Amino acid sequence: MKERITFDISLTELFQSIPEAKEVLMKYGYSKLVEEDIEDVVVDKLTLKGFCRLMDLDEEAQGNLWQEIQDLYRKVED
Repeated sequence: MKERITFDISLTELFQSIPEAKEVLMKYGYSKLVEEDIEDVVVDKLTLKGFCRLMDLDEEAQGNLWQEIQDLYRKVED
């Protein structure tokens, strides 16, 4: 059984569990980390919750992001 995904998961762990999650995060500003060439520095320290704060996502955007991650998780789990 896979470990449950929470907002406290590090992005590194998230990408290991669900590689497609990176593409979802791109829609929510992850591309800024790549463009600013800081992805390698922050990806192992940043949690999903921290990512939402860093990108200043409102509650609706966070809810949408969470739903997309959960949908991917369910596909991987099956």
